[in-house]
Amino acid sequence: MFPRKIIFKNAVYDDYDRLVQLCDALALPTGFCLLEKRFVDVAIRYGTPPPTVERWKKILEIKALFDRKVNGSIYQLLPGVIESSFR
Repeated sequence: MFPRKIIFKNAVYDDYDRLVQLCDALALPTGFCLLEKRFVDVAIRYGTPPPTVERWKKILEIKALFDRKVNGSIYQLLPGVIESSFR
């Protein structure tokens, strides 16, 4: 059996995979939210092990990719994202 780290390091991701990761990072039980709110929510619940900041940077890169694809902010496409971020 391969160590998990090697499997993920060698994985090839396409835009569908990136979109799934981004959607996961944009969601709270109350609905869509800003990425930073989700990051804080996860950090409070699980702490911040060493790879956390690198993961956050990658998610922000993925958001930038999809922002370019939609010629704007993906937040504009998500109902209630701003309102739910300030609850």
